[in-house]
Amino acid sequence: MPSPHLPRPPARPRAPAALHVVLEYLGFRNAPGRREYLMRVQSGSEARNYTVWIAHTAFAMHKALLQDGPDISFQKLQRELAEFALSGAACVGVTDGDLADYREAHAPPTRRPPLPRPPSPARSGWMTASAPPRRNGGT
Repeated sequence: MPSPHLPRPPARPRAPAALHVVLEYLGFRNAPGRREYLMRVQSGSEARNYTVWIAHTAFAMHKALLQDGPDISFQKLQRELAEFALSGAACVGVTDGDLADYREAHAPPTRRPPLPRPPSPARSGWMTASAPPRRNGGT
């Protein structure tokens, strides 16, 4: 019978709690040669503003759609914050590689070709059974 006074295993060290970060889209403005998307990052009691920009040529060459600009910028800033913590830079540019990644991730799903239809009896020449003729009346 095991002793009730066995030593307990050492407690596991706890991972530090992740900071709750809120990323807020504030709007956009047109600047010479680019469209700038304004974002605010709130982490605890600290808030910081960022500008993420996309060159006008990217929109003109159909590498990005204007309506996708806020989402592209939001995702770019999220990645930058996760990877680099952006301690000094308040302005971040979206690259052609970022745009290609966004298009690939948001491409419509490829459609599978429809399955072939089974042949209908009338088209294939199959004979169909017919019901026996009805008799009217009685005997």
